[in-house]
Amino acid sequence: MHTLGEIAKLVNAELVGDGELKITSLASIDCAKSNQLSYVVSEKYQEQLSSTQASAVIISKSLQKYCNTSAIIVEDVYLAFAQITHLFKPKVIHISGIHASADTHNATIAPNCCIGKNTTLGINTIIGANTIIEDNSSIGDNCIIGSNVSILQGSTIGNNTVIESGAVIGSEGFGNARDKHKHWHSIAHLGNVIIGDRVNIGANTTIDRGTLEDTHIHQGVRLDNLVHIAHNVIIGEDTAIAACTGIAGSTQIGKRCMIGGMVGVVGHLSICDDVIVNAKSTIDKNITVAGMYTGIMPLMPHKKWQIIGVWLTKLDKITQYLNIKLSHLKGK
Repeated sequence: MHTLGEIAKLVNAELVGDGELKITSLASIDCAKSNQLSYVVSEKYQEQLSSTQASAVIISKSLQKYCNTSAIIVEDVYLAFAQITHLFKPKVIHISGIHASADTHNATIAPNCCIGKNTTLGINTIIGANTIIEDNSSIGDNCIIGSNVSILQGSTIGNNTVIESGAVIGSEGFGNARDKHKHWHSIAHLGNVIIGDRVNIGANTTIDRGTLEDTHIHQGVRLDNLVHIAHNVIIGEDTAIAACTGIAGSTQIGKRCMIGGMVGVVGHLSICDDVIVNAKSTIDKNITVAGMYTGIMPLMPHKKWQIIGVWLTKLDKITQYLNIKLSHLKGK
């Protein structure tokens, strides 16, 4: 817990409001409650800023007129947010063996594992050699966790789930802010990973924790080897994703989808239920209608790709035009 004054001092901010206000955690502007700190980066969110339940917000001077709470006013909101997140990141100290507070329910635990404090392992669960399960994590009944798996702090895994060797659950998300010198500052990710029942996760797959809220993998999902799931992604029930696919942050994928190998999904997108995406496709816009999709282009210089891309979007009109011309010629 930190006071608002302490936080403002950390980022050299102007403080508006009560500097002794106790801040317990960070939250998004829509989800924030009393004693939480949020942030807003643009006027696009002025309505949420005006109505937020947060006790304080990080904002720029231009947004102050929309703010009804205490505020930390800075030039670069995103950079200040990045710096402040590290104040609230729980520290984990790894110990060898099983922490005294862990509840293992007589799970089978192979040699050289580290089981953190306040961790729960379900009945008939098997933990492979050299696996790390950090503090405050929970694994359900009848799970099989392979060797050399890392399940990081606060992760929750349902019943009858299989995680193959080398997977990392709850890794730090790829979030960074630049300062005026073009130096990067990492964002500490404070959310967790929630995995449902009957999920299979392949070898060396990584699932990042959420930035402020959680990353969700719903029940029945199948993830192949070497899949990357970024922060805040939500994957719906019984969706299957093949190897080497990467899904960028804050994307939502519906139920019963099938995504082929080496697919790239741009962040902040929504894919509806019952979508099939063929291998090596790139998804760069929302998919709102169920069906099969393919998006593959051969490698070429970017300028050439831009020109071809414009023509591709006009092919239907070009075809219509040529058909009309051809009909006129035949008529003559």
